[in-house]
Amino acid sequence: MASTSFLIPPPAPPPSAPPLVIVGASTRAAAWSAIRAGRRPLCADLFADRDLLAVAVAIAVEDYPLGLVKAVEDLLSSGPDASCPAIYTGAMENHFEVVAALSDRGPLLGNPPETLRLVSDPGWIAQLCDDHNLSCPAIRPADDPPPRGHQWLLRQPLSARAGRAYPEWNGTAPPPGSNAVFQERIRGRSAAALCLGTGSAARVLGVTEQLVGREWLSASRWAWCGSIGPLELPPPLNDQVAELADAVAAGAGLVGLFGIDLVLDGQRAWIIEINPRYTGSAEVIEMSTGQSMIGLHLDAFGDSRSSPPIVATDTGSAVSAKAVLFAREDITVTHLPPGDSTWSLADIPHSGARITKGRPICSILARGVTADGCRDILKRSSEEVYRAVKSSRIVERPPEAG
Repeated sequence: MASTSFLIPPPAPPPSAPPLVIVGASTRAAAWSAIRAGRRPLCADLFADRDLLAVAVAIAVEDYPLGLVKAVEDLLSSGPDASCPAIYTGAMENHFEVVAALSDRGPLLGNPPETLRLVSDPGWIAQLCDDHNLSCPAIRPADDPPPRGHQWLLRQPLSARAGRAYPEWNGTAPPPGSNAVFQERIRGRSAAALCLGTGSAARVLGVTEQLVGREWLSASRWAWCGSIGPLELPPPLNDQVAELADAVAAGAGLVGLFGIDLVLDGQRAWIIEINPRYTGSAEVIEMSTGQSMIGLHLDAFGDSRSSPPIVATDTGSAVSAKAVLFAREDITVTHLPPGDSTWSLADIPHSGARITKGRPICSILARGVTADGCRDILKRSSEEVYRAVKSSRIVERPPEAG
């Protein structure tokens, strides 16, 4: 059984490892997790980043998301892997037709389109919370705007995910025929619970602080740009999150990994939305626990085939973190800093890649003793990345002491 730091890429899996197709906007984190679970990932996403191709077969899809189906066919066309299972990652819950096509191809270890549609409905979530005496922001349909002077957000239920904005309502009516809803804005700490569903209940694997719209990461106002955790919550809040997870899993029949976006106001855990798949914060929980989240997901579907898993060597840190850096201007990537013992880069673009303003450059993975300490590491390392990108210079690793 191999062992390695979960702050760095895992070694490439052996050819004998059972294959697993992974599709989504970005698959690198899920692919690393799959390798740690003893699987051999075959990936299709928007980027096919350098640190993904170093350990897995991957295709960058230009015609996203519809082109993912053809990419999967290409990945499986020349080998014995045609009937291997598939999973999906972030943003795929918005594309029912792609998920349905993947399900038609072969085993899909993920929630089906009808479940994705259900959990994307703010009205269903509100009714579920009302039935279970749980906290949910008030919602109003597009044709029933709230009174002026109150703070509401205008949401598009099937497009507001994967880092897209929730604009604050300015009194302008939504377009006719829009599926938009008004959602009451709740003040508090943005958080997310990573859960593992059985179809009738769920286990909370960890809760993270969500980094949203951080200027030091050049993120837009409501864009998700990272996670820090796991958080230690007071017992009453822990109980509320556990009740939410159980209610959501049972109500929708969710199986495997799913996330619940929350606002914590000190007294209550307010549910904002449900992400019915592997989430951006899963990697943070994985770094902290040393346990493959994709391995848990596959187990939930009864698929336990694997080669020997990889064991973490560095789970002693109390807190882990992840941040996504967005381009402050149009750039051409030539050199990026190597990191140090407390942080490393991930989702690394290819040398010479052109990245336009507002698009993601890369991610930073970090570990520390406290959440504030991790935040400081993320801020320091992000500035180092921005300096390196701006000056196109190589940032050398400092020499070893002694």
